Amino acid sequence: MNFELLQILLNIILITTVLYIICIIAFTVGLYNLKERFFTFNKKINVKVSVLIAARNEGKNIYKLLQSLYYQTFSKELFEVIIIDDHSEDDTKNIIENFIKEKDINIRVFEAENIGKKLAISQALHLANNELIMVTDADCELENTWIESVVNFYYEKKPKMILSPVLLSPANNFFEKIQVLEHLSLIGSTAGSAAIGFPVMCNGANMAYEREAALEVEKQRHDFNIPSGDDMFLLEQFVRNYGYNKVKFLLSKTAIVKTNTCKTVSEFFHQRRRWVSKTKFYTNWKIISTALTVFFFNLSIVSLFVSAFFIPALWSLYLLLTLLKFFIDFPLLKNITTFMNQSKILVWALPLEFIYPFYVIFTAVSGLLINVSWKRN
Repeated sequence: MNFELLQILLNIILITTVLYIICIIAFTVGLYNLKERFFTFNKKINVKVSVLIAARNEGKNIYKLLQSLYYQTFSKELFEVIIIDDHSEDDTKNIIENFIKEKDINIRVFEAENIGKKLAISQALHLANNELIMVTDADCELENTWIESVVNFYYEKKPKMILSPVLLSPANNFFEKIQVLEHLSLIGSTAGSAAIGFPVMCNGANMAYEREAALEVEKQRHDFNIPSGDDMFLLEQFVRNYGYNKVKFLLSKTAIVKTNTCKTVSEFFHQRRRWVSKTKFYTNWKIISTALTVFFFNLSIVSLFVSAFFIPALWSLYLLLTLLKFFIDFPLLKNITTFMNQSKILVWALPLEFIYPFYVIFTAVSGLLINVSWKRN
């Protein structure tokens, strides 16, 4: 590598590093200023809720979700559950129907008219009757106060869209622990960005929005042919229609949704590639610029690692940049792991920093080049 190319590389690294520092500091400040919510539940609130769920081959998980819906503290007279079975090949639908027979809860289950999670959620939305829509995934487990917390927050703040925390579980081995930690960094960034009026991420396992607003937004969406992104494209359109300040993050332990860590490496990368595949279709400049900043900063670290084999003096710069990333990321990770009662896994933050850039580049490139679809297991 000649001197001019090296100079260009170092200048690019400097620019991306500064942008990354600004981005993460902004999210961290937002997260630290976001107050955790402790509710005294108002039993007089009579907001009615429709919980929407798309399910495919979730026979192993769906009963756990149904139970957590049954044990909600929110009045069963004020919420309905609509499940769209997306052509399951296992006993998902039978488990749901048997649960309905056994329990006194308003659950309706329908066969999907089309294929894919996004269209299943859309179908459920048009079947819903109530003012506030809440969405989760079929493999999730909910806090018993989940609905009540979101309803109280909605009643108080009147946002058009509410984002809430998602925790991966379990975290028994190294592979699971780094999944949980990486995902918590995303949740922390989601919360922090929303807190500064800059929402750039969300998670479809724990979202809520006004039904009428969602129906209006759907008329303007053009992403239903894209397999992934039922959450992010909806966020983009809500922001476009109603503004950034109408999207709020509910930081409350009473609103946490738990979902499963991936059991295998192939399952993990398939999921992450599915998440990445939608990024090339984003139109919101804040979301695009954030994604590009994170990508190019991690690419800078990987580039230094590769270049150091040819210019050994760059090993110290590679190590310095990796450690810098750790110190930039740590305050945000510290805050969100403490909130989620996951402080023990914070010891894996430094090892993760040496893995994360390579993982980001691999999933980004493969996710953009390889066609993906919603689970077909």
